[in-house]
Amino acid sequence: MREGRFLWRGPLGFLLGLGLLAVAGLARAEESWPQRLPLTSLEAEAVRLRCREVVRGLRVQALYRGEGGLLVLLGRGRPLLLLALEEGRPMPHAGPLRGRLVEKRPLSFLRELALARQVVAAGGEYRCFVLHRGRVVGVLRLGEDLEPLPVPGVPPPP
Repeated sequence: MREGRFLWRGPLGFLLGLGLLAVAGLARAEESWPQRLPLTSLEAEAVRLRCREVVRGLRVQALYRGEGGLLVLLGRGRPLLLLALEEGRPMPHAGPLRGRLVEKRPLSFLRELALARQVVAAGGEYRCFVLHRGRVVGVLRLGEDLEPLPVPGVPPPP
């Protein structure tokens, strides 16, 4: 190395700094993450089976037409999953429920919903990832008693 050059200058230094920021971010995130032991394979399989049962029983509760397309509220008595429908394909929707209520109709993609193999336990609940043709379109939440939890901030349909 020539005199006057520092390791942290140039592309190598940039990568080193980026790596240090990533490690610091992970350490900080780990401090705020709810501490819980990893799921055992039996526990994960029980949660996954319950999620599969709930997903198979989902029905269209309401449809809302918004500026970006159609929002679909799925559930069983109470709203459990909120998806956006764009060009006939379900997509994830993380925003608030907006738009005007339109007439319910059967949607063919409901038969194509599946679950990812991964189950996550966080904050006193389990989360199962709902897939449509291999793409995550929503997250189904179950309580510790394996009962489905409603979508937060979404009132029951009229």
